[in-house]
Amino acid sequence: MTDAYMLRQVVGVRRRGDDVVLSVAARPAVQVGIMPGYLTGEPLAEQGIETTLPNLPDLDLPPSDPRAYAVRISWAAPDTVRLTIAPENNPVLDDDGTWLGIVTDPAPAAAPVHVEESETAVVIESSALRVRVGRRPFSIIVDDLLTGAQVLRTAERLRQAAGFPVAPPAIADARGISVHLELGTGEDILGFGEQFGRLVKNGQQLTLRCEDALGTGTGLAYKPVPVWHSSAGYTGFLNTGATVTADVGHTRPSVLGLSLDDDALDLYVVGGAQPRRRLHSYTALTGRGPVPPLWAFGYWMGRCRYHSREEMLDVARRARELEVPLDVLHCDPDWLVVDRLNCDFIWNKDRFGDRRSFVQELEKLHTRLSVWELPYLDPASPRFAEAEAKGYLVRYPDGELATIQKTPTPDGRPRALVDFTNPDAVAWWQGMHEEFLADGVAVFKTDFGEALPDGTAPHSGLPGNHAHNLYPLYYNGAVWAALARLGDEPALVWGRSGWAGSHRYPGQWGGDAESTVAGMQATVRGGLSYAMSAPGFWSHDIGGFYGPELTPELYVRWTQFGALSPLMRAHGLRPREPWEYGEHALEICRRWIRLRYELLPYLWQVAHESSRNGWPVLRPLAFEYPDDPVAAGVDGQFLLGSDLLVVPVFDDGDTPVRRRYYVPEGRWTDLFTGEALTGPRFVIQDIPLDRIPVLVRDGTILPRLQVDGSIRRTDDLLGRPWTLHLFGNVDHRHQLVGFDTTATTVAFDGDAVTADGSQPIAPTARLWI
Repeated sequence: MTDAYMLRQVVGVRRRGDDVVLSVAARPAVQVGIMPGYLTGEPLAEQGIETTLPNLPDLDLPPSDPRAYAVRISWAAPDTVRLTIAPENNPVLDDDGTWLGIVTDPAPAAAPVHVEESETAVVIESSALRVRVGRRPFSIIVDDLLTGAQVLRTAERLRQAAGFPVAPPAIADARGISVHLELGTGEDILGFGEQFGRLVKNGQQLTLRCEDALGTGTGLAYKPVPVWHSSAGYTGFLNTGATVTADVGHTRPSVLGLSLDDDALDLYVVGGAQPRRRLHSYTALTGRGPVPPLWAFGYWMGRCRYHSREEMLDVARRARELEVPLDVLHCDPDWLVVDRLNCDFIWNKDRFGDRRSFVQELEKLHTRLSVWELPYLDPASPRFAEAEAKGYLVRYPDGELATIQKTPTPDGRPRALVDFTNPDAVAWWQGMHEEFLADGVAVFKTDFGEALPDGTAPHSGLPGNHAHNLYPLYYNGAVWAALARLGDEPALVWGRSGWAGSHRYPGQWGGDAESTVAGMQATVRGGLSYAMSAPGFWSHDIGGFYGPELTPELYVRWTQFGALSPLMRAHGLRPREPWEYGEHALEICRRWIRLRYELLPYLWQVAHESSRNGWPVLRPLAFEYPDDPVAAGVDGQFLLGSDLLVVPVFDDGDTPVRRRYYVPEGRWTDLFTGEALTGPRFVIQDIPLDRIPVLVRDGTILPRLQVDGSIRRTDDLLGRPWTLHLFGNVDHRHQLVGFDTTATTVAFDGDAVTADGSQPIAPTARLWI
């Protein structure tokens, strides 16, 4: 019985403009008994079978009748090639890449190509990449012409002792299609979205499927992304909504196996030696998020749940009394009348009174309001019947209403899902935000979105196997677009679920981490992994979301991490206000919250750089130092922009902690102690509770503000002078060495200024040498 079809031979080549379409014969293939490896009906010698092996069993060859497949090779840009593999006449072979809504610009740059054919291969070259397709046996090799490196090759060379191939370049069966790429010696793979394990994915097998992960230690992921980086010099992006299994040297140590729950595979390969260059090209395809408003970079607090208007006003008053800066206060589901896994935008006046006056009272306390939502409707909601009657809810092909799966409900009632492929449903959902925005609500937390069941029939005709993972992208995109259209500031959501393309709708947070040291460590790893696949504005719940284990000391350590994260929010199932953890914790946390506000001029520069270039704000060391053989494996520390190295301390005790961390190449200065450290090397230090290592790279011009008890929120920073702190050296003539004093700086009002004295943004400059 035939198990699968293996792509074996190029039998035709045709040109469509600059595209090349190869007709490929796929041969029936079977696995031989319990042995690993595949066998086709072709002659054994042609397959490479070791017929002289003494214990080779009798082989029953499968049929050799081919099935017609096509491989389309097209170009989005000179450094970005698209390899589409599908059965002949599959619609994806004629699509420009935008049909799923992940790719927004299918051809960011012109890419003239040159094609050569020989008896053994078809070679297609742009000015940056070369793709060599072997005719028989079918194979693919991608070379970077700018670096001279072979960056990707299929794994047809890898065989078991009897010669059976164990990792065919491309093979399809009833479950979908798979490609196998050969991992080079020393090749590291990073990415695949917000994964909470080790940053280097070698040895792991990941299922890329959006799930309500119920924590950071379950092995599930809220925001998996089919984008990865190879230290060989390429970035891969699977343009799909189907579930992907990424086997990174787990089953076969030298193979990256990618299996899709689909009959077509659409792979973009981005070349370039530097991850920053490749992410720039990837986000040219999939979009870049704008910089959120300044207040979004301030301190947020929330709790699941604040139960009343007065409770929230008391929190805002307490923050002012204790001189804790606070920009945003978040209200979870208690603002709803029907509030258990339901959102219908019916405001609970019994708990929170008039919404406009509530927002105004918070504004008098210099605080903005964030409001929770999710895309599910409870049949108990008065708006459920309207949505059902108008066709706004997701259904199965037989017309039955789809209901959420894998997310527990408190009462057993099914919850329906808004169909965000239906333009009328999108407009209805967006419209319900309008009155909230008119009343002054600042931002919406777009929670959940991972529970669409398989096999649905969305309004747009989107295939059911793509709908589950794309649902979070469409949901967050719909809300973000509403805020962009209706608001008077750059739009912002606070999303939990995501997929490829979600980075263009800032921002996201790391979901429901447990309140343990392990939960904090997993959160850091999740943010670093997400950064390499969905670059932009990511954050987390300071203190973790659930669990009774949170000590005051762990809360402090998590606050230090949060103060130097792209966005900063304390939130949990239990109180997360800093004064809830004792006077000592409050004193330390207040200093770190103020430090964040002091560093907002620097963070503002990084935000604009990231938005402009498609780079993450929080960065793994491997992003900035891809040639450092140690950097890729360092996943307990990070860079905030290019110039600040942040070393969180994973501990829940009150005594100094011995911390080992890595200092990259160059000279760095500790922001607090002034100690200079030169890398690359590991450093071991005893770190007291009130600080963590924060190192500044030599050559940095670090803009800061003075922050004291009078600063209540980011609005109070406007118009205040910035002080430039210069970290580096002077030469024997007392001239600055290694500083770019003509670099453009973006002020809070968006104006571009320079630091060379011609347009001063600060009355003073302090030099660290």
